[in-house]
Amino acid sequence: MKKLLIALAFLTGLLACNNLSTKNTNNKNSDNNDVPQSTGPDASDLLKTLQGTWQSQHDSTYVLEILDTKMRHLLQGKLSAENDIEIDGSCLGTPCKQDSTILSDGWCFMEKGQNKVQCYIILACDKDSLRYRAIGDENGILIFKKR
Repeated sequence: MKKLLIALAFLTGLLACNNLSTKNTNNKNSDNNDVPQSTGPDASDLLKTLQGTWQSQHDSTYVLEILDTKMRHLLQGKLSAENDIEIDGSCLGTPCKQDSTILSDGWCFMEKGQNKVQCYIILACDKDSLRYRAIGDENGILIFKKR
């Protein structure tokens, strides 16, 4: 039963992640401007979708492992960093909201190191691939494939 629940939770996250890349960001209600806009996908969906091992498409020796709320960076098979991650489903947390290019319905996550908190915006993800960039770095797009 527990395995079934985990599988269903993973599929829910995967479907939500797939819907992110096709979501229409112009969903404003022109008749009533007081209607609250979407604040992004559910944070637990993103965390579930990110779980696993991801290999960089730019550097085959760079691997990310995301286990629960930990993000591990491996270079040439050796641990180079391990930090906590926190999902910001609406990209409105202090480290995230500083970037004006964030879509209102985006997904973000924060990596919390010992001395720094870095926010990342998810550009695209599905069951096989992940693309994100650091907030404040327009050119630093990271692309991974699921292993």
